[in-house]
Amino acid sequence: LSCLVDAGGIGSLPAMATRCGLSVATTHRLLATLEDLGAVIHIAPGKYRIGTTLFRLTDATSKDRLFAAAAEPSLQRIAKSIATTAHLGILDADCMVTYIAKATRAAHFPPTVIGSKLEAYCSGLGKVLLAALPAPDQAAYLAEGPFVPLTGRTITDPAALTAELAEVTRRGYAVDDGELFDDLRCVAVPIRDRTGQIVAALSASGSSAQMPYARLPEIAARLAQHALEIGDKLYPAAPAPRPRKLTGEGMA
Repeated sequence: LSCLVDAGGIGSLPAMATRCGLSVATTHRLLATLEDLGAVIHIAPGKYRIGTTLFRLTDATSKDRLFAAAAEPSLQRIAKSIATTAHLGILDADCMVTYIAKATRAAHFPPTVIGSKLEAYCSGLGKVLLAALPAPDQAAYLAEGPFVPLTGRTITDPAALTAELAEVTRRGYAVDDGELFDDLRCVAVPIRDRTGQIVAALSASGSSAQMPYARLPEIAARLAQHALEIGDKLYPAAPAPRPRKLTGEGMA
């Protein structure tokens, strides 16, 4: 199935046998079983593609809920040991941050709820995700404006925001220094897939007293470890292809 996905959803029997380190006969037998289950379909002699059963199974749960479930243990640990509140967020098609998971020790602050959307330019999560955009998309976002000040510390100048996103990329983490809510400081780090692409962001938030400037690098390092664990859980390393067993056929 991974071979099919890596090939764009369609693959040939010989190519999959070679990649998986299996004989053609074994590969054919496995594909026949998957075909009976509806996981693949046979579209031409020796060619297969992903079947409807897998689409049906993946439709049963959303990617957001999967990310939230994978991050939940880390979010709870962050809220208990690093800061009062932890968030997981993604960037939607309109460059708004969607909060898909949250853990907190505080009763009502910050007043974020799962599923809510907030502007990206003034949050730690948003800065991480904006910094990861392809250059043309980031430039288009920065050119749109205006960037409304939500507090007296919100960065609203496009040039200053451009510099801020460059600093996020250089440093490896983002800081929201009272830009979204007064006296709320936030540190955010990226979550990556196996290719290194940023797929979500993880943050820790607290008051400026709870998160003094001197602690921010250490908080970022601890968050980065949690982000790595979440990424490994969501995108486990593919098993190495098994060597094909030699049968003696064609050997000198």
